[in-house]
Amino acid sequence: MTALLRLLLLPLLLGGAARANPTLDGEYDSPIGRVRIEGDGTTFRATLLIPAGPCKFTKGEQVLRATLLDDSLAGEVRLCQTGCDAAEAWARGVLLVAPTRLSGAVHVAAGCRAHIGRNGGLAFTRAAPARVAGGAAPRARPAAAPPPPAASATERARAALRDGAAWLGEGNFEKARSRFEEAVTLDPRLPEAYNGVGVTWRMRSNFPVALAWYKKALAVDPDFGDAYYNMACVYALTGQPALALRYLQIAAVNGYATAEGIGEDPDLASLRELKAYQALVSARM
Repeated sequence: MTALLRLLLLPLLLGGAARANPTLDGEYDSPIGRVRIEGDGTTFRATLLIPAGPCKFTKGEQVLRATLLDDSLAGEVRLCQTGCDAAEAWARGVLLVAPTRLSGAVHVAAGCRAHIGRNGGLAFTRAAPARVAGGAAPRARPAAAPPPPAASATERARAALRDGAAWLGEGNFEKARSRFEEAVTLDPRLPEAYNGVGVTWRMRSNFPVALAWYKKALAVDPDFGDAYYNMACVYALTGQPALALRYLQIAAVNGYATAEGIGEDPDLASLRELKAYQALVSARM
């Protein structure tokens, strides 16, 4: 295990009490299968109810172990892998907690491939309890995806995205926000649109609203790396170093941030003297 991977849990040593979250317990669908998540408000685990995908895990096996800090779970997810010596491994990462979905990213060792998103993205979506009759457990079925919008709506949404980016570049945040919000309405599947709205609020120093939109982007696509980095910046600006480092680390581990970019970003200035931050930048060099 590399020093950078071990950094994923270092924010837990920086303080910040875990808060109870009784609504987190329940059943979820994931690329691994249907799981039950249970915890005591601080630590959580998931056991497999119904296997799915290529993994050969069996019912009752533990596939998630994590600690809750504010709005996210930091810990490990058990994955099956191809392309490397380890057929399965515990991969470290972060999952953002939302009412119906846990979404985030994990890091798979170099050369390995897992049954998750292209950049380590992974989501657990809350499901109705499984009702299984006696006998062998059936394979879990993935939750149905919402129907895609009409092609014309998608094209208009992407045009609105381009307009929003142009207005953002000119410093007109209100016009940019209007176009990004229009893109969300036209095609709710575009994480760039949610992220764009968040950026406009961040530029107006409305950090809570910016965070809410970044989280929406990750709920839509846990592989959307810009949101991890943007959340790290907001947490750094609002004096929450543990959370800032958590999201900065997952952004760096999955290639969303470089040492040069991290080192020059004024939003991260409050983290500069922290050993965990310095180790992260050094590991990226």
